[in-house]
Amino acid sequence: MDTEPFTPYRIPKELGCRRYLGNTDSKERGMVHRYRMFDPVKAATLSLAMAAVASSFQKGIAQDSFAGQSRDSAGIRIVENVRPADDSRLPWRVGQKPSVSIGAVVGDEAYLLHQVSDAVVLPDGTIVVANAGTNELRVFNGSGVHLATWGREGEGPGEFVDLTGVDTWPGDSLVAWESRSRAISVFDSRGMFGRSFVLESGRDRPLEPRSVLGDGSILGRAGEVTGEGYRRSRETYQLRRADAASAVEFGAHPGQESYLAMRNGMPVLGILPFGRSLWESEWGELVIITPDDEYEIRAYERATGSLARIVRREYENRPPTREEVDEALDAALERAGLTGQRLEMARQGYGDMPLVEQFPAFRMLLTDPLDHLWVREATLPGVDRPAPLWTVFDPEGRALGFIETPDGLTVFEIGADYLLGRVTDDVGVESVQVWRLER
Repeated sequence: MDTEPFTPYRIPKELGCRRYLGNTDSKERGMVHRYRMFDPVKAATLSLAMAAVASSFQKGIAQDSFAGQSRDSAGIRIVENVRPADDSRLPWRVGQKPSVSIGAVVGDEAYLLHQVSDAVVLPDGTIVVANAGTNELRVFNGSGVHLATWGREGEGPGEFVDLTGVDTWPGDSLVAWESRSRAISVFDSRGMFGRSFVLESGRDRPLEPRSVLGDGSILGRAGEVTGEGYRRSRETYQLRRADAASAVEFGAHPGQESYLAMRNGMPVLGILPFGRSLWESEWGELVIITPDDEYEIRAYERATGSLARIVRREYENRPPTREEVDEALDAALERAGLTGQRLEMARQGYGDMPLVEQFPAFRMLLTDPLDHLWVREATLPGVDRPAPLWTVFDPEGRALGFIETPDGLTVFEIGADYLLGRVTDDVGVESVQVWRLER
C-alpha cells in the first residue's frame, strides 16, 4: 500500500503479548468518519456550483460509458461506475501549503503534540485536538494559537485513560470518548464537563463508539473474534441516542483480519499485513457500513437499518505475494526498533503469518458537508504515487473524478472549504494542519 500499511503498535495489557503489530492510525482503520457543521449560506452556494461541476464533468468522462448508471434491485439502489481515467482530476484545488499548522519540536507544552488520535473544527473555527499521548483535549483558535486545555489523564469525571475521538455535539457542545472504557464525555463550549455515559450493548461491554451523526445519535459496534491462526472479527452495529433505550440495528459485518499464535507459551497477535477492514460514515440520510474486500460501498437507512444503496466502481486487484508480506513485516519490525535476540524472536513469531486473499479494494472513506463521498485509493506495492489519490462521488453515488490530498496528511475531516489532518515528520514530530480546499 502507499504509506506504512503495517506498523508496530503497543502491547495490549489484557493480552500480555510479546509484540502487537497493527496500524497505529485509528482513522485508517475506520474510526469515526463524519462530516461537520458548516455555514449554510456557503453550503448552498457551493451546492449550486457543484451541481454544474458534476454535470459538466460527467459529460466529459462518461459520454459513452455506464459511469454513474443506476438501477433498483429489491428496493436497493445500485450505482455502477467506471474508473476515471488515470490522468483525470477534478477542477478542485488544495492549497500549496497549510493555512494553519499546530505543532512544535520544542517550546510550550501545549504545542508539543504526541499521539494525536483525532481533531475537529468547531462552527466558530476553533480547532480541538485529541492529544492521546497526554489524554487531553487541546483547544486552538483558527490561527493555531493555544487557548485552553480540557480534560486530563485519570479515571474521574472529564478525565481519560485512552482518549480516542472528539466530535461536535448538538447545542454547541463537544463529545470525546475513549476506547478502553468506551465512556463518552460531554463538554460545553467553554470546556466545562457536563456528564459521561456509555452505550449499553446488552453484553459484557458497552458498544464501541464509531461515529457521531449530525443529529447527536451515535453509531456503535460490538465485535467478536475467536480462535488461533487466521481470524476475522464480526462487528454488530447499532445506532443509539444517549437519552433513548431503543436502537436501530444494522446487523453483523466482517471486520479486521488478524493473526494469533502461541510461541513458547506466549500469545503473538498481529494485524495481517495488507489486511482488510471495515469502514463507517454518515452520508446524508444514510449510514455507510462497508468492508473493503470489494469496491462496493454499502449504505443503510438510518431509521430502519435496511440496506438502501450500493455504490460500485471498477478497480484492479490481486493477492499480495509472500515477498511483499515479508518486506512489510521487516519494515514494521525495523520501525519498532527491535534488535538482536528480540528481533529474531519477533521474526520467528510472525513467520507463519498467512497471506490475505487480496489487497483491500480501497484505503479509507470520508464524507463532506455537501454529501460527497471521498474514497481513498489503495496503492499496490511497486506503484509510485506521489500523493494520496481519492475518488469523489456525488450525493447519489456517481463518480465525479480523482483528487489528490497532501502527501503525508492523515485526513481527519473534510469541510466545505478545508481539509483537517495530522502530519508526522521523519523524526516523529506531529502537527495538526488545516489546508484550504477550493471547489
